[in-house]
Amino acid sequence: MIIYRNATVSDAIKLAALSIEVWLNTYVKAGISDVFADYVLQRFTPHSFEQMITDRAKQIMLAEQDGHLLGYIVIDYESAKPESLDALTTATEISTLYVRTRHAGCGIGSALMQQAREAVIDRNIGHIWLSVLHDNYPALNFYKQQGFQRQGTIWFELPGERHENYVLIQEVLPA
Repeated sequence: MIIYRNATVSDAIKLAALSIEVWLNTYVKAGISDVFADYVLQRFTPHSFEQMITDRAKQIMLAEQDGHLLGYIVIDYESAKPESLDALTTATEISTLYVRTRHAGCGIGSALMQQAREAVIDRNIGHIWLSVLHDNYPALNFYKQQGFQRQGTIWFELPGERHENYVLIQEVLPA
């Protein structure tokens, strides 16, 4: 049975490991470069997850089975909106939704997204937004099925590299 719950500090090490697995599997196509290796080893650390878990501006919900982490979602209640969303009065970001590849298609991502919608609605926030790499077709198809629509472009930058991301948005509370 899969359990969905808020993350605790004791989950930080598993969150870091799953993040490295999913990020490398999703974004590294030609092999692991110095830039990619440096990014994941600096970004996805147990310490960074401990900080996120204790940050009141963020909420991490996870899916686990028998104590094994299968996926997680991060809501960032105070992230800056991209310019394409300036007209919205209330919007918050889903900054991460990662599910292990071997567990994709089992409904975990959909269940985590529903948990996030409920948390955002509880805070009376009207929209959720996120960004997705422009050629991450499995993620783009997933978010389309979830009811998201494209609303602009932003860039993810690494040293010497720029990667186009689509901004997607969904209304969760009627205007």
